[in-house]
Amino acid sequence: MPNREDVVAADCRYADIRAQFDDLDPGAHVALFYDSPESQLRVAAAFVASALQREYECLYLTDDTDPEEVFRRFREAGIDVDARFDAGDLRVRPAAEAYLEGGHLDVDRIVEALATAAENVDDDHEGFCAVGENSWCYRTEHDFDDVAAFEAAFDARRADLPAVTLCQYGLDDFDDEAIATALRSHEYVVYRETLCRNPYYVPPEEHAGVDDPEPNAALMLEQTYDIARSRRRLERHEQRLSVLNRILRHDIRNDLNVVLGNVSTVQESEALDDADRERLATVERVTTRIVDRAEKARYVQRTLADSTIDRIDLGETVADAVADVHETYPEVSITVDVADAPTVLADVHLRTALVELLTNAVVHGTADDRSATIAVSRTDDLVTVEVHNPGEPIPERDRRALRSGIETPLSHGHGLGLWLVKWIVENFGGTLRFPGGDPDECRIAIDLRPVEA
Repeated sequence: MPNREDVVAADCRYADIRAQFDDLDPGAHVALFYDSPESQLRVAAAFVASALQREYECLYLTDDTDPEEVFRRFREAGIDVDARFDAGDLRVRPAAEAYLEGGHLDVDRIVEALATAAENVDDDHEGFCAVGENSWCYRTEHDFDDVAAFEAAFDARRADLPAVTLCQYGLDDFDDEAIATALRSHEYVVYRETLCRNPYYVPPEEHAGVDDPEPNAALMLEQTYDIARSRRRLERHEQRLSVLNRILRHDIRNDLNVVLGNVSTVQESEALDDADRERLATVERVTTRIVDRAEKARYVQRTLADSTIDRIDLGETVADAVADVHETYPEVSITVDVADAPTVLADVHLRTALVELLTNAVVHGTADDRSATIAVSRTDDLVTVEVHNPGEPIPERDRRALRSGIETPLSHGHGLGLWLVKWIVENFGGTLRFPGGDPDECRIAIDLRPVEA
């Protein structure tokens, strides 16, 4: 019998995944990858409970799991199974019976049947929910290519349907190739009982032009999970950053722009002597720097609210960032070493992060050498982009603050710029770090995740 701590932990996991499902929009196509029956049914119960609360008609397709066990788990989750059956809100059927007709899987027939069920729900229901155990497919004459064809065909149809679907894959039942293939046709996945937006999803219109993924499913799922967890942690800070953004935008930035306008007017006076002009130039320079930092703080809020993880061509992004820096600093020399730069999992803000790193390099170079180098290297699991320049390294106090995430004043001049880089790369599961090396050289690196499929 499970102890109380295990029960409490299981209840917390159920409440967490249930809350995540409540935010799903109609048309959501979700794949569950599970490693135990307990985890499978906890997630399935949360999915059905969420759909029932939204007044969806629910169909559960069983195979490995005895229907009575499904009912027991649903009751434990607070679903009144008997009342829902009587009201027509919940039905249970054998999966093989639903998918196969005379032992044959007709993809078009199944897709049309699901679409018809979703389009023809009665007036008492807002939509349709289907939860299917896919273990039936390895006990038939069909190979997984047939199942994959069904998943892709349904994915092409589901966007316009008032339906949510959960397709269940046991990690012990399907091999790496099958799981990697299943990842292509589901916009969302559940792994370790966490709902993740799937970076390996291929939209239906692109299926024909995409080769089958390499069978490295374990790495793909772990990366998907890590990215989802990183995004959730950062989203918890969004409200505080939004407050910071408003203060800087409405108070500091606007007031300082007034100061700059008045400084510019006063500088036109012929009554000023050289000393006064120098003082005003200092005021203008410092004020402009503060306004720039306020703009960066405002950008931080947008990066958290607007982040969509995608496949990003790293070589192209580096080239764009270098071009941006050359527009501001046309005289500086930037060496680029990105031969065979791979595609990485990131978002469009990666370019901004690279611009910040290069700007930091050219601004803080030595008086005689304001050059910079940006280089890409790769290991099996990581892609590293490193920027280095002649000059003093980032002070240890600043590096420690950025590593720990504790807000302390940074002394390096572009302190907020480095925070911006950190937040951008962590938003899609990357890491900012400071490699050791020459004490007369400043080196900053970001580690990214390569697209494995």
